[in-house]
Amino acid sequence: MAREKTKIRRIENTTARQVTFSKRRRGLFKKAHELAVLCGASVGLLVFSESCKLYEFSSASCVEDIFVKYKEHPNNAEKDSDADIDVTRFESAIADDRNLISNLSGVVPEELTSTELESIEGILQSGLCREKILMEQIAKLQAKTKNLMEENKKLKQEKAEILTSGSGGQTDAEPNAPEDGGIFDVSLRLGYF
Repeated sequence: MAREKTKIRRIENTTARQVTFSKRRRGLFKKAHELAVLCGASVGLLVFSESCKLYEFSSASCVEDIFVKYKEHPNNAEKDSDADIDVTRFESAIADDRNLISNLSGVVPEELTSTELESIEGILQSGLCREKILMEQIAKLQAKTKNLMEENKKLKQEKAEILTSGSGGQTDAEPNAPEDGGIFDVSLRLGYF
């Protein structure tokens, strides 16, 4: 019996997502180990979970040794200048985010990691999106309220014209109609008068 192909998309169920993450991480580490043993390759692997927990695998004594080897490799000489530019850009972005956070919350930004800063940035952006949507809804409701008030005013004017165009004020059909355009007295009267 053939296995059904899994569609690659985000798993919405938190428990199922965590189980899948654990199984696939173990499988990835197993493949990295097999590559290192079978081919004699130096393999370094870093994986961060959704909760920012670090998982690492290294065929050498530590992952840092592999990254040092990567940095010293001659093919990476031209990439280093680009990496330095990216590092300075990210450092300035982090400094800006830390200043923003300290201004907003009074939290000491030096205690926050880059992942925490990214999380806060995401929260702020989603809050701004929600605020924008709410402001648009408020504007629509205010416009609708204005239109309804204008329509109500027109109807009151038409009612007043109908009442005054009749036989000098109130008609026999509406004996309890108020003269100031207020609410009509609607009541049921039983018995003889």
